[in-house]
Amino acid sequence: MFLRRIGRGILYFMTEYGLLLIILLVGLYIWTEVFQLALADYLDSPYWNTRSVWLGTGEYPIWDYTVTYQFEGYSDYSFFYVHWGNNFLRGVMPYTDEFGQIDLDGVTNSNGLYIFPPLYAVLYAAGIALNLDGYWGIGLLLAAFGYLTVFPTYGIAKTLSGNRHVGETAALTYLLNPLVLYHIDFVWLNPSPFIFFFFAGFYFIVRGHRHVGTILIVTSALFKQMAWFLGLPLVIYLLLGPVAPFDGVETSDEQGARHAILQRFKQFGISVVVAVCYAGAILIPFLLTQPNMLLYMGLAGGGFPLESFTEPPPYSGTMRLAVLPVVAGLPDVAQVIDFLVTNYILLTMGVVLFIIMMGLVAHKETGSAHYFRRLLFLTMMMMLWVHLMGPRGVYKYYFTLFAPFFSIFGAGRMVSGKTDEIKFSPVMLFLPLALSLLIIIPNRNVYLAGVILIMIGYALVDLVGDFWFVLTSPCRWVSSVLGPRIHAFRESHANLATRMTSLRHPHHGSEGS
Repeated sequence: MFLRRIGRGILYFMTEYGLLLIILLVGLYIWTEVFQLALADYLDSPYWNTRSVWLGTGEYPIWDYTVTYQFEGYSDYSFFYVHWGNNFLRGVMPYTDEFGQIDLDGVTNSNGLYIFPPLYAVLYAAGIALNLDGYWGIGLLLAAFGYLTVFPTYGIAKTLSGNRHVGETAALTYLLNPLVLYHIDFVWLNPSPFIFFFFAGFYFIVRGHRHVGTILIVTSALFKQMAWFLGLPLVIYLLLGPVAPFDGVETSDEQGARHAILQRFKQFGISVVVAVCYAGAILIPFLLTQPNMLLYMGLAGGGFPLESFTEPPPYSGTMRLAVLPVVAGLPDVAQVIDFLVTNYILLTMGVVLFIIMMGLVAHKETGSAHYFRRLLFLTMMMMLWVHLMGPRGVYKYYFTLFAPFFSIFGAGRMVSGKTDEIKFSPVMLFLPLALSLLIIIPNRNVYLAGVILIMIGYALVDLVGDFWFVLTSPCRWVSSVLGPRIHAFRESHANLATRMTSLRHPHHGSEGS
């Protein structure tokens, strides 16, 4: 009996999670191989030891065509992360001028100010503390966070679709995403921790664990300022989202409605206290000992006008929306857009609009899968807007944030579907990868046009779905015509085979009985 239970348990596990396990193992193998290539390159290549742009530019022939790619990698790892990690372990604190100065292995380096929240400095120090030759422990931690993000990606996709195959597809496309494989697993750039903690936090909120989810999302914000925008949907959910049930009260009458409002604000207040206490426990020691902390962190959100409206920025600079009209030869348009971006006008207008939309969704919807899909989708759209309109500008590796989003929203059904259950669609396999290639391959001066196309496509997802339906209608027509004929042919073939067997063995039926 005991062995039978074990066998049933194993059978259930393999039925439910066997394909996911295969995906995780294949992904782990690929990520390990890419990391090994990066490690060999890190230990042997001089590019890692200089503050140089690592363009990753090249050409790849496909039949009679040649695809030109420009991955835009940077050697931030050795110039910033390794030096900051060593300084933190030596007792030099962030948010001081001394934190950017170091004499390491006979090389004196001055790499500027540390402008991030404190947890990155702690992570860099932890990587150095692993004591791996060549200081590649930080890269190992960054790649580990990148890989582990597959679990909340799978969990969110499965829960919000009600279909484990949708979750498995999201896990597969995330692990194979070229943006993530290159920028996090190979170049060892730093977005992976804050991405992991946000999606892990959102998963726990979807599962009803709001305090755990709140702590995880706050942790994300303690890594990078960009995650502060990700806290906005958390506030909307905590303030306007579904409340936890409480006994003895029917919310259909007036008294029940008042109790529901009180319950909502009570839960919101508890979540705020949890978030403030947790963030304060980490930030207050730095605030008390580092008077320049807030000043330094504020520098990350600022930006400067473009130096030229006729030439694109140098490779060491960020890309901004105004660069597109610069490349198109429209300096006057570029100047207007640059003014609107540098002064936070477009950014503020868009963020306010998305907050209002999130509030309307929270007001109209219940705590269903559809509600959380809409909330997460609006979060993705808001973050695309923030990346496009941010005055500081962006690098390509910033868009690794969207790899889980693309995998979760790999089909229009996940965006516009009204039901709690979403079926698997083959488009979920290639759309996330296609969207990422639209960012990583084009020239850095124009790839923001691809980001705009992605945002427009998602905004018009119903129209795109209708177009896809029309485009694939010939395939469905052929299937509707040939399907019944193929089925009939198979049945006739099976009947013929049965009659031939009867002729060869006329007494088979009586003997068998």
